[in-house]
Amino acid sequence: MRDSAGRRLAFATLFALIAGVLVHFYNPIDHIRADLRADGSGVKFSLEIAARAIERACARV
Repeated sequence: MRDSAGRRLAFATLFALIAGVLVHFYNPIDHIRADLRADGSGVKFSLEIAARAIERACARV
């Protein structure tokens, strides 16, 4: 980079402030945790449905 040190510092400060504001108002970790919990519950529910379907198929035979 051939920009001046002041310009790089200004951009770094701007990006740090933007990241801080995003984390303050929209905490991505909480959203990721909620998504993982929802996905985990969905997988568990899907496995239960699949297990019941297999049990029914085996009971017919």
